[in-house]
Order: sequence, then structure tokens, then C-alpha cells
Amino acid sequence: MSWAIVKNNQVIEILKGAKAVTINSIQYPSNIFNIWSKADLKNIGIYPTQITSTIDNRTHVGTGGITYTINTDHVAIHYNKKAHVIEDVTNEDKSVTLGLKSKLLAEVDRNANNILTPSDWMTTRQMETGVTIADDWKVWRASIRTQAKAMKTAINAVTTITDVPDLYGAYTTSSEGKMVSASTGFIGHWPKNPDEV
Repeated sequence: MSWAIVKNNQVIEILKGAKAVTINSIQYPSNIFNIWSKADLKNIGIYPTQITSTIDNRTHVGTGGITYTINTDHVAIHYNKKAHVIEDVTNEDKSVTLGLKSKLLAEVDRNANNILTPSDWMTTRQMETGVTIADDWKVWRASIRTQAKAMKTAINAVTTITDVPDLYGAYTTSSEGKMVSASTGFIGHWPKNPDEV
């Protein structure tokens, strides 16, 4: 848990965990965070913190700033952010700054290539020696290209930053403690090769 030291209605310091502190020339040991009540800590200007906004790197980039709001029972921490630019931008010098869609499209191509490369030797062997690729491998390789095409279609359909999270699958933890898919998106969902099935 993190704590904020507040003085004159301003956050002076954020403490990441319990540690000894000096407030108004009085030294307090680190165990006050475990044995004192929140009201006692508040009386000397120490509030628990609560993060009110996080940065989803899929949709936003941090701008480096943090805003604190001092509430009656906690200090709210807000990370300043701005949305990724969706489309490519041509700059005054005619250079192009790639937008999020272009970056995601390139990522799909890279991932598909990385997935297919280990089995490329089968295609080469077939072309050079005539040894046929097993049908399950042909089907799988085609399924990777089909999935990449579907991902690219979904990416190209994005019109606002709020569309981006739908490209990704969401996961939750089951009662047994296992990660399970809560929703399916396109990005990162690749068919398993015949050896993995």
C-alpha cells in the first residue's frame, strides 16, 4: 500500500510502503502504518492513496504528469495521459508519423511471420525435393494467414480510440485461480500448430 504525506493541503511525498518518516520535526517509526488507525495517521498528515486512473498502453500514452486530489479519507492519484493517434500523420517536413493502426498492422505482420518462419522449411523442402507438406500443416499455415487477414480487417475498421480494446481478448481469473477468456478479440489469438494441439 502507498501513502501520501500532506502538508498545507499539498502532497509533499508519496511513500511506497511503510517506512520511518519525519513530520514537523518528529520522527515516527515505520510500524505506525501497521498499528495506527487511518484517523491517527490523518491527524499527522498521512493519507492512504488510491489510484483513480491508470494508463492502458493499448489506447493511451502517459504524458509524465500526475495529479493528486486530497479527499477526506484518501489521496486520489491520477496519471495524466493522452490517446494514441489512430491514423498516420504527415508532418510539415513531409515525414510521416505512424498512427496506432499502422503500428498494429505491422505488429500483426511481424507476429504472423514469426509464427510461420519455423515451419518454412517444409515449403522449401516441397519446392526443392517434391516432398509434400502434411495436410494438417498446410491447413494450419493457411489458418495463420487467414487469422492475420481477419486481424488486419478489424484493425482497419477502427475509427476511434474506444474501438481499440475490442481488438484484444479480455481475461479473468476463474474460481480455481486459472486465467480464462472473458471475451475474444483478434490481436494475439493465433491458431496452434499441429504439434501444439
